[in-house]
Amino acid sequence: MLITAGTLLTLGVLVAIVIAVVVGARYVSMRRQRIDEAVILQSQLSDVVAREPQLHGLLIRPTARVSGWRQSKVTIEVAGEVPTPELRETVMRIVGAEAWRLRPDVITLDHLFIVPPVRRPSDSIASRG
Repeated sequence: MLITAGTLLTLGVLVAIVIAVVVGARYVSMRRQRIDEAVILQSQLSDVVAREPQLHGLLIRPTARVSGWRQSKVTIEVAGEVPTPELRETVMRIVGAEAWRLRPDVITLDHLFIVPPVRRPSDSIASRG
């Protein structure tokens, strides 16, 4: 039985396609797994923020992000509004400590805005009288 160059070329192309599909499927599977892990971490950090008594009434959102690379770190972006710089530091300390406890390679980014509470004119009249 004689194998021609065309047959070898066809087999080579088919092997290359199979390898590409396997590598692509593995990449997608690993990416999905990393995203699932990030969602779980984000949920756990949101629970910690919700349970903290001094943070009640504040809209603070920890958001987990991952890149597609296998060894890349998870990034937690802490966004929202706080009334004082001290509370901003408290939020970042709480989220950073819990994130490090759950996953030591996490990076936390501060996207919090300091927005002092607005006093309405009716509040100042009521306090005088």
